Amino acid sequence: MLTASETLGRVVVSATNAWRRAVLRRHGLRRRTIHLPDSETDIVCWMPKDVERTCNQKPSLLLLHGFGSNGTESWASHVSSLSRHFALFIPDLLFFGSSTTSRLERSELFQAHCIQTAILSLGVNQSFVMGHSYGGFVAYRLAHLYPEFVTKLIIVASGIMMDCHNNDYALRKTGANSVYDILAPTSVPALKQTLELVLNGTPKIPDFVLKAMLKNPNRDHHVELIDALEIGKYETPSYLPKVSQKTLILWGEKDQIFNIKLAFDLKLFLGATAEVKVFKEQGHVPQFAQSFDEEVISFLRTNGSTE
Repeated sequence: MLTASETLGRVVVSATNAWRRAVLRRHGLRRRTIHLPDSETDIVCWMPKDVERTCNQKPSLLLLHGFGSNGTESWASHVSSLSRHFALFIPDLLFFGSSTTSRLERSELFQAHCIQTAILSLGVNQSFVMGHSYGGFVAYRLAHLYPEFVTKLIIVASGIMMDCHNNDYALRKTGANSVYDILAPTSVPALKQTLELVLNGTPKIPDFVLKAMLKNPNRDHHVELIDALEIGKYETPSYLPKVSQKTLILWGEKDQIFNIKLAFDLKLFLGATAEVKVFKEQGHVPQFAQSFDEEVISFLRTNGSTE
């Protein structure tokens, strides 16, 4: 039986999620489940109520969330400004939110394949793509695997150029035994350490709410996703393919998950097609910066036709 504080924690989390969903609905988005042709995979995605009409009026923008989150949690606060300019598609990646598969593949390449298949099935053949952190891995793979689909790319605080030692700093700082304890924590103290790394400070969230936030029926799958990552598996990222799209790299100056050096490493790797914008005083979630949406809109609308 739940204690009073546990019940309250679940109510707070549930109410917050309901508010986010209401924000998306208020801006003309609807939640749909897309059944992929393999009959084993379902992608849940928020999209315009009338996809064809909206995409005829505005270019498409696909938003991919980071680890430990889902589409609604990551992007609800940006829908108001971005939906004025773009037809938004906000999926849950596999094993986040309600997206799922019975297939055994777990890599970011498989995530990219499933997302592209889902969006194509809606009649959307081209899109801008923005991905944060783990979602940036998927976004980069989309741009590489499907260059005709991704017209412009935005990478947000995503260690595309990381090597197998990238997590050493976070492990030392938190004292965690493994990266699983950071990305898929199972206790309130571990979650606090993760949030402190991500937010660059101790979050002012009561323990009873943090306990409710820990509820994660997909934790075993999240561990599998971490193990299956191709990006960051090796000593050097020399195997990484270059993408040809114009790319905006957005980063927080004080990111403790992916050091800011990785932003400039990616810019150097991609060359003249890429540019970097650093947000001062921001950590691993530069979306908190007041000018974040403005930078996104400016980049995508400059010679941003998808024709």
